[in-house]
Amino acid sequence: MQDLLGDFMAWFAVVFAGVQYPPYSALFIMFVSLSVSTMSNLAMRRFTDMRRLTRYQAEIKQHQEMDKEAKRTGNEKLMKKVKRRKAYIDRIQRESMTNRCKPSLIFLIPFMLIFTVLRGFYSWPATGGDMLVAVLPFNIQSVLPFLDGMLGTATVAGFGMTYWGFYFLVGLGMSSILQRIMGTQVMTPQT
Repeated sequence: MQDLLGDFMAWFAVVFAGVQYPPYSALFIMFVSLSVSTMSNLAMRRFTDMRRLTRYQAEIKQHQEMDKEAKRTGNEKLMKKVKRRKAYIDRIQRESMTNRCKPSLIFLIPFMLIFTVLRGFYSWPATGGDMLVAVLPFNIQSVLPFLDGMLGTATVAGFGMTYWGFYFLVGLGMSSILQRIMGTQVMTPQT
């Protein structure tokens, strides 16, 4: 039997050879991150009742504030009210978590395949070490020395980031922006 993953990786390396090295690797990873985040947010909108999640989040926040107030003041009546609502709050917290995780379960395997392919694509074939896919134009490792070796390494031009580090950085920023744009970020009303 043929090695399907190996054949696919060889094909992928030939077709996408132009985006294997900076600066195009950074643009490609940003595009992949944008695509993955968009798909995830579309699934969240499709499979989740966002109004209900927002309402639940407001109730949970109100309960937490009442609990804090009851503990601070020692008000017995308020403490009893908080205890009575505790089971309900626990139930809606579980329901909220379940509803937010459903879309993730649908896309777990495809996302894992995407990340596995990209991890192999952005590794040196001879050593298996991580390639640098983007270079930040400043030396962040002088301020945060633990990042050196974990997310990248120092270069002459700045801080060179590996695939995992750069995807993590871009993914955090883009997913938050997309959640706001697509209305999948559960926010509680300001009081």
